[in-house]
This record gives sequence, structure tokens and C-alpha cells, in this order.
Amino acid sequence: MGMRAGFAMAACALAVQAHGAVPKPTSYATFDRAVGRAIRAHSNLDRDGDGAPEIVSLRRIATARGAGAGGVLVLAEERLLKRPASVADADLNPHLRTYVKDLGRAGYHAALAGAAVYAGPRHQDGLTVLALRDLLIAIYKDVPDLRAVVLVGNFPTAFMVRQYFWPREDGLTLNAATPSERKWPAVRHVRSIAEPVASPADIVLADLDGYWHLAYRMGPERVGGLLAAFPDDPERRVTDAFQYTAEPYEDFFLVNDGHWVEEPLQGGKRRFVFPGEPNAECTDRDRKLVNVMARPEISVGRINAYHAAFEPNPAVKGVTGEGLLDASGRPQIVEFADAKSVPSAEAIWVHSERTERRLLKEYFARNHAYRMGEKADAWRPASITTEWGSSVPDMKGAVPGWREAKTDGLDVTGAKVSVHDFVTWLTRPALARAIKAHAGPTGFGFGAPADPATYDRLVGTSVWWWSKQGSKLVPELRALGGWVNIGLLRTLYENRRLSGAPAFYFHTGCEGMTPAYYEKEPYNGPRHGLWQIAEAMLMYGDGLALVGRGKVFYDEPREFWKAMGAGGTFGEAWRHYFDVESGDGELAKDGIGRKRAYFWSMIGDCTLSLPTALVAPREGEAPAEP
Repeated sequence: MGMRAGFAMAACALAVQAHGAVPKPTSYATFDRAVGRAIRAHSNLDRDGDGAPEIVSLRRIATARGAGAGGVLVLAEERLLKRPASVADADLNPHLRTYVKDLGRAGYHAALAGAAVYAGPRHQDGLTVLALRDLLIAIYKDVPDLRAVVLVGNFPTAFMVRQYFWPREDGLTLNAATPSERKWPAVRHVRSIAEPVASPADIVLADLDGYWHLAYRMGPERVGGLLAAFPDDPERRVTDAFQYTAEPYEDFFLVNDGHWVEEPLQGGKRRFVFPGEPNAECTDRDRKLVNVMARPEISVGRINAYHAAFEPNPAVKGVTGEGLLDASGRPQIVEFADAKSVPSAEAIWVHSERTERRLLKEYFARNHAYRMGEKADAWRPASITTEWGSSVPDMKGAVPGWREAKTDGLDVTGAKVSVHDFVTWLTRPALARAIKAHAGPTGFGFGAPADPATYDRLVGTSVWWWSKQGSKLVPELRALGGWVNIGLLRTLYENRRLSGAPAFYFHTGCEGMTPAYYEKEPYNGPRHGLWQIAEAMLMYGDGLALVGRGKVFYDEPREFWKAMGAGGTFGEAWRHYFDVESGDGELAKDGIGRKRAYFWSMIGDCTLSLPTALVAPREGEAPAEP
């Protein structure tokens, strides 16, 4: 065990309570009482009175006394707190207690509680999120310096839909494929249609004074929209060319900034007026901002291995009775009677709670080791990207301890960056890793390896992904090309190809945080979040925390590394993005873009910060020794 490192306490003026006065530190006695009262009041909470509680049970397990850094609530899934009789070393309770003690040593008053939430068949994830938010609001009223909630296990997330009034001048077709179809190659028109913008949307859980409870819709329902062309009216008001739409959604939070008023006129025409965005989720204080948006009071961390914890299905057998794994537990070729008998990719894998517990146990061991200062020689910045610019200059400029950091082999950029380069990059130790690549819910991509044989040797001989080849399933990665998915990450993990250094991930890929099938399946559904790439990256890639986007978009959190370099936590750096965006007057003109901070969330431990040896000294302090 290395010497314990110094880490910045959550007190930097840049990131802490940035949109309000810094509250006085809450005493441990007040924090302890507030948590106890809130847990008692919200256990068996049936928010909508339907007889099926959103919060089934809560119980306090452990607390730790801090030293003025604020409060942190850790909610662990009750399922994972049970001690499995068959796997003695999979008991997570000791690791969670150590984590709470580490939070106390970091200066936080911390409480660990077990939580069981609704896990029935109904799609009501957002309702459960609101119930958890009620719990946090109750604590926050007595603990105004509550900093974060950390959810350990598989908890539901919020799905956000946004509608906004969008003036455009490109092509438009109204009433397509009907007798009344009208089409223009380019025309003045407006579009106000509800579209999915974020899942997860943890702003809902983190914003404790907004009006998100009024935005929730369980559904299913259709959200009405409008397409209207104005070929003869430059002011986009009067026309007879319009179409109403209806988009189907369920279990969602609707941010409706696209409200319009219409008036019937003679000749089948209508006058359409956009009275302005209501910003209904925002507080009065939010509405006074240059760019109006809701902002988080606390950070939300999610330490969840559920969607990464898959094992080869033991029920899959070949023609001679062979399974997917050989006698030594290594993947092998499986042959079936014919090509039609080869099971699908989803049928090959089954969820494994044993693997889930192992990954969580390793995560908390990694977290503790980082807090104790291990792998200090790996505390360097790294970035890999294709057509986007490197993050290393921003990292070096924002974090004092990185100004002169050597990044040979860690700053990889260029149109020809391949998955081989990515794997090589991962094998080199670094603390902060920016990944910029085209992505989706289950992976992200670079170029295919130029030399497949060399690439195979790099990733290792035991390959944890099967491709269909005729009547066979063959463990190999070549069919993935340059795609990075859970199969590649599991392969690197099993073959111990990674550096072993813990890492903060800054992932800008589109929908990199999005759980697959979230629109139709509840969080506990069998396909919801299948092979989620951000969680796989965190758990198999030696991760500490990861920030990413839940939508296809073009931004990244501005001043993220500036906040970290000033001593802020990972969660405070996420929160700081909302303050930066809300102060941008130009962005206020950008319809969908102006609330783009809503698209970003975190997984992992949001309470972690950079070592004090790297960050800027606070006023009156001398620089730390490297």
C-alpha cells in the first residue's frame, strides 16, 4: 500500500455551490439526524398512491464524520447487500463500509443506506427517480451543503424529451404520401416536434429546487407537434400549409419549450404565434439567467456493473455437447447442426450476479487504492481522437501539475487512428483519458486494424466475443473492425492487457451513456442497457468515473478540466458546465443547443478529485510538493 495522497476537499469557489451562496458547513449531528428522518419518512413511499411503492424500503447501515466538506448519501441496492452463501468473497458490505470511511477521511459527512425500489413490470422509471429525488430534497432542506448522492447498483434513470420552436429554411414535405402532400426543396418553415434528448438525464435527480415533478409523464401518450411552411410570409406567422404531428413516448420528462398559439383565419389559413419558451422546469432564479436553464444543486454518481456483468450462456451447446467455454474456462469454437441453429449474439450471453459483484468489488478496491495514493506515477493526461482536436492542451492548460507532463504515446490524433492505436493507448498508464469518437449505446469506433495478426497478439489469445461463421460461433474480434464494444474490453480485461492505472474518462461520443432499449423497457427489463458501453468502459477499463452524453450532439463540457484543476470534484466539474452554459448569451439563441448541458451525466464516483499535487493551491496555501 502506498502512502495516502492528499486530495482536494470539496471547497473550491469555482465548483462548489457555484450558483448560490456557499452554505455554512453542516454539523455531523445535524447531518445524521436529517438522514435518519428522511429515511424513515421515505421508506415504503408510494408517491402516486397506486399500492406499488416507488421506494420499497430504506435502511441506514453506516455513517462517517467528516470535516466541513459537506454531505454525501450513498444508496446501495438492497439486492447487492445480501450476503451470498455460495460466494463468500462476493460480500460487498465490507467494501461499502470502507468507501464510506474514505469519504469521511476526504472531509465529507457520509451515510450508507440500503435501498429497494420498484422493480415490477410497469414502465415507471421516472416516477421512481422522483421518489428518490423527494428523499434527497428532504435531506437537502436540513443539509444545504449536501454535495452528492452515489447510487451503487442498478437504479432507474430519467428519460428526457424536449420540444422547441425551430425556424428553418431547408427542405420540407408536409402530409407525405397522401393526396394532400406538399413539398419544397427549400422554404421558410417552423418545426416544433418533441424528440428524445437524453437518457440518462440526471439533471432531474440533481436539481433539487426545480419543477421536474410537473414535467413527468408516465404515458404512453402522443405529444402533439407542428410543421408549418411560410413561403409567402417572411415573419412566419400566416399560412395554409401546416401539419400536426403526434410523437409516441412513455415514462418520460417533457421539457416543452415549443408551445405555440394559433388563430383560425379565412381561406383555411391560420396565424401561428410563438409566445416564447416557458422553461417550466426552471426556478425563478434560473429564469433570470442569460441563458435560462435548470441547474443541479448536487452531483449524481452511479456505480453500476449490472449492464457489464455478462457471462457466456451455459445453456448454449454445440453438436458434440461443447459449450462456449472449454474446461479451463476459456472461450472456444462451437459448431452447430447448421447455420440456422447458431444462436443470436444476445442469446450467447446471460447476466451474472457473481460477475457483477466481482466487478464492483474490484471497483471499490481501485477507488480506495487511488485515494491512498497508489499508481502516482500514472497521474498524467491522455487523449485519443480522429477528426476532433486533442484534449491534452486543454488538460495541461487547466491543471497546474500537468503543465510539463510528458504525454508521449498518450496524445493520439489523426484521421487514421485505429482500434489498434486505441488498445495501445489503453496499455499506457494515465489518470485522465479523453476519448473522442463516433459512438452509440453499445460502442464507439476507430479505424480497423491495419495488421489483424499483430492486433490479435496485442489484445491477447483469449477472446471474449463470438462471431458467426457459417454453422460455427468463433471467438474473434475481426468482425468488429474498429468498433470498441464490451467484447473487446472484456478481452483486454481477461488477458490483463491494460495498464492497471485507475482513470477518469471524458467521453464525447454520441449516446455513449444511453442504455439500449430504454424507450420501451423499464430499467429492470432483460434488454434495457444491454452491453452499455460507458459502464463497460468504467468496469473493464480500470475506471474511477466517466462523464458522457446521452444524445447525438456536438458539444463537450466546457471548463471541465479547469474545474478539476481548481480542486473541484468530478461531479463539481459536471455541475460547473451548467453554470458556464447558463452564462452564455449567444447560446441562448440556439434553440435545441441552449439546454445541451441536460444531455450530460456521470457514472462512477462523482466525489473524487485530482491529487493536491496536481491542482492549483487555494488562496494562502503554498504549492504542493509533486
